Amino acid sequence: MSKKLFALSLVSLCVLSSSSFSLISSSSKNIKRAKEERSFEGQVLNIYNSEDYICDTDGDVIGIIDGFEELTGATVNYYTFDTNETMYNQFILQKDAYDLMCTSDYVIQKLVKEDYIQPFNFDNIPSYRDYASPELRKRLSNMIVTTKDGVKKVDDYAVGYMWGTLGIIYDPEYISREDVKSWDVFWNKDYYKQIQVKNSMRDTYVIGIMHAYKDELLTNKEKYLNGEISVDQYSAEIQRIFDLHEKEDIEMVKKELMSLKENIYGFEVDSGKNDIITGKAKMSLQWSGDAVYSIDVALEQADKVLEYAIPEEGSNIWYDCWVMPKGANVELAEAFLDYISTPESAAKNMDYVGYTPFIGGEDIFELALDYYGCREFDEEVWNEVDDAVYKDGDFYYCIKDVDQEGIDVTNEEYFEKMDEEEYPEPFDISYFFGDTLDYPAIIYPYPGCENQLECQYPSEEIISRCANMNDFGDANADVIIMWGEIKAYTNMTPYYVFLISFIGVVGGIAIFFFIKDRTSLRYKRKKTSRK
Repeated sequence: MSKKLFALSLVSLCVLSSSSFSLISSSSKNIKRAKEERSFEGQVLNIYNSEDYICDTDGDVIGIIDGFEELTGATVNYYTFDTNETMYNQFILQKDAYDLMCTSDYVIQKLVKEDYIQPFNFDNIPSYRDYASPELRKRLSNMIVTTKDGVKKVDDYAVGYMWGTLGIIYDPEYISREDVKSWDVFWNKDYYKQIQVKNSMRDTYVIGIMHAYKDELLTNKEKYLNGEISVDQYSAEIQRIFDLHEKEDIEMVKKELMSLKENIYGFEVDSGKNDIITGKAKMSLQWSGDAVYSIDVALEQADKVLEYAIPEEGSNIWYDCWVMPKGANVELAEAFLDYISTPESAAKNMDYVGYTPFIGGEDIFELALDYYGCREFDEEVWNEVDDAVYKDGDFYYCIKDVDQEGIDVTNEEYFEKMDEEEYPEPFDISYFFGDTLDYPAIIYPYPGCENQLECQYPSEEIISRCANMNDFGDANADVIIMWGEIKAYTNMTPYYVFLISFIGVVGGIAIFFFIKDRTSLRYKRKKTSRK
């Protein structure tokens, strides 16, 4: 679903009349170089990716696979899977079946450790080298794997594709904005059976460990805000807690999740993004990309406003990346990654699948502006039907006369000065774009778009309290057992109470009739003896 529809629902005038991709040049230097310098006629590239996770040809928009085939002459065999675990198991059975696979960070750690994939030569992937977010590459490089050959960096084996956070999507008509500032909300009895969480061992482990160590997490946050520790020290402390999976930690998480299970409606795999729209659930543990989808669809189809939040304790930041198995067609695989990592291709993917690419650059930033607001507030900012804001000197004006068509924004009689507190707040995401732009990445969001913008591009403050959950390593088996016990767990107390009550009632009735029968028998005996 194109998120362009969401922007148009808020901006009915013609400011966004052109297509999302009118900003995307089909004559990219990188694409030209690929066409002029590389020819893969007759070669085959085998790709393995998640379902619905790449731009397909749709009308005038040429999909990624079709575009690459047309550009290079290669044939792409494109296969899909539903979960990372399915992908891993299939790959183990057919290690020579794929040239590229897209999977999540913790699986990449496992593949590196088991020596199944090979590093990339990023000189052959200049689009990624030049346009990948410097912040994300730095974070990815901090992920390491200890192998028999020494310590290896995940960043050498991974080309970032999409990224996001794990948070709470909720309906603010039923769920308090104050309550979702903490993971405590999932244990809150006020929301009994209104909550869904992911049927995912890792994602649910996140909220279990963060709830268990809530006090320590908030203490570290306070130290960071007071300047007692640096942002790197703060992030390191969050990461340390995320990586706790000794037996006592697993047991602690187990207790947390057993109590959680008593309060929730249930676990879900992929239905949660629609259940929150229909009202089946009022709150759900959700990945940011699916949250963006839910917010879009709820507004478009149900006129419902949903919101997304990252609790103050912190949360998970995740990465989906491309990896290259040993024995792959290296040159063709790297050519594909160069093609998919151009800002043009990344913008197509962002508009098609709704998730946030690793890639920066002007095309991506312009698309974010197209969705959510404008770069500078002294441009016309259309926010609702026949409602505009503009700047003249140091003052801001909004429209006051909507009876005419074709309003001239230069005619001051149609406008009135705004109070300063009504001015839109700038949203700075320069930390993500870094040097992929020649100017600061600042957006003045349209009213109603602030939360969705932050969902797609979390602020630097939010990112500072997010960490990646590494592979469980040798503790994986113990966590799997724990998760199985959680899924099978049923709180038997109500049943025991019912059973005891039932036995008590039945026993009471039995005693009553026993006494009644004995009394009746004695009466009969006395009556007989008188005769």
